[in-house]
Order: sequence, then structure tokens, then C-alpha cells
Amino acid sequence: MNYRITGADDIAAVSAATIRAITDFQMRYPLRSKEINGRLWVYRRTNWDARGQRRPVIMLPGIQGGGDMFFATALSLADVVPILTLSAPDITEVDEMGHSLARFLQALDINRTHVVGSSLGGYLAQSFALLYPDMVDQLVIANGFIDPSPFVATQPPRATFAATDAADLVNRNLQSLLTAPDKDEGEIRLKAAIKALVGPIQTLENYKSRLLLMMGGTALLAPSISPERVMIIDDDHDPLLPPVMRNLVRQRFSQSEQHPIDGGGHQPAIQRPKQFADLLRRRFS
Repeated sequence: MNYRITGADDIAAVSAATIRAITDFQMRYPLRSKEINGRLWVYRRTNWDARGQRRPVIMLPGIQGGGDMFFATALSLADVVPILTLSAPDITEVDEMGHSLARFLQALDINRTHVVGSSLGGYLAQSFALLYPDMVDQLVIANGFIDPSPFVATQPPRATFAATDAADLVNRNLQSLLTAPDKDEGEIRLKAAIKALVGPIQTLENYKSRLLLMMGGTALLAPSISPERVMIIDDDHDPLLPPVMRNLVRQRFSQSEQHPIDGGGHQPAIQRPKQFADLLRRRFS
């Protein structure tokens, strides 16, 4: 399949198709919310299995865009498995996020689930499996990490980010991505999705809270989950994840199923949506 972009008409067409898909997803699956101990969880769910015969898949996003970043995956897999795309509250501590997630799921009568985490969501998925191993059936880590310190070491102190205006922080962090040359279909989809979701759907303060959470994260122990219940998805040329962070995941889960997706970048659910959805379809169908 050709992913190269050849001109302005191609860019406009890919961007428009991305916005149509996001709109379709949002119209099919309206926003829902659940307050847990004063924290508001926002989510969308696909065709729900009221009889509980199909275990649900919980999808945890990274810093950017919230749960709607999984729009293409949810549209592709709605006929296979019930999906919840989650946008977490403005929580800035890792353990608090895990405990709040558990209470949220229990409030929805979900006692065991598959967990898919992308980027920071992959880190949080592992943290949740450490805190609540009996609640996790299968774990999928997409461009995730175990220890954020190699990235954190290249950044200003966490207190500097905490004192920065959320709008300034978002503009600065996303500028290089949004102004990069348009060469690949996946990159165009990612730009269109971020423009449509960061700000209009995900609040700027929520974006900031996700960044602060990562900046305060520490190296995770290995969750007590058997290798056959774990799948790793990544890309050797991920522009955001340092190789040392990617390789640590590969080494820890060396006995688990692993799938590098060429051109998946840091957001394979958007940049290579068919390949990403096909991997999940085979695992969960």
C-alpha cells in the first residue's frame, strides 16, 4: 500500500477523511461520564454486550487527544468486541490513576478486562496490571514504556511544566509535529486528529496533567501476567520514544507476541490503523 503524499490535494483528502471518521465515531458512540470520588471519567463505548459474554477492551490513550484517539480502532472492531475508549480525569500521580481506574471499572460492573495502552497509556496499563492483576486478562502495549526517566532527563524540571500555562505548554509541545513536512499519509492523519481533538475535545489542562503524570513517573516492576497474555506493538523509527525505552519493553516481554509496524510512528492506531486493528482483531476475536 502506498502511504506517500504527493501534493496538496492528497493532503486535503486524507485530512478530510480523518475528520469524517472522527465525526462518525463520535456520532455513533456519544460521550458518557462517571464521577468517581470527585473525579470525572469520560468515555465512549461501542456495541455493549449486556450479557457479559464478551470481555470488554479498555483503551488508554497517551498524552494527546484523550480516548477519541482510538476512533479508527473502535470503528473497525465494534463488531468483534465491546470497547471503551477512556479519557481520564486530570490526575497527575500514577498510583492514584490506577486506583481511580479500578473504581471506575467496578462502577460499570467490569471486574476483568483486556487493556490496550498507547504511549503513556501503555505505561499506565502496566501500572494498573501491577496494582490490580486480577482485573487484567490480556495486556497490549503500543509504543509504551516501562521507565520514563530517559525522556524526563532531557526535559526541564517537572515544577517548570507545572508552572507553565497549559495553552503555552500545548502550543510549544505540538508545534514541531504540526509544522513538520507532510510526507506520509499516517502523519497527515495524526496531524488532523490532534487538531480536531486537542483543545476541542481534550482540554488543555487535561493534556498538561498527562504530561505532569509522566514527568513524575518511576520505573515499573514487571506485572504478574503470563507472556502469552501480552502483546507488544511498536515501530523501530518511532520519532518520540527513545530506543532505550522501546528496547526495555521488548526485553521485558521477550517471550510475548511482538509486532513492529513500519510507519506506525508513535501512534499506530492512527498512522497505520488497518494494521493496528488487524492485530487486535486476531487477538480478541
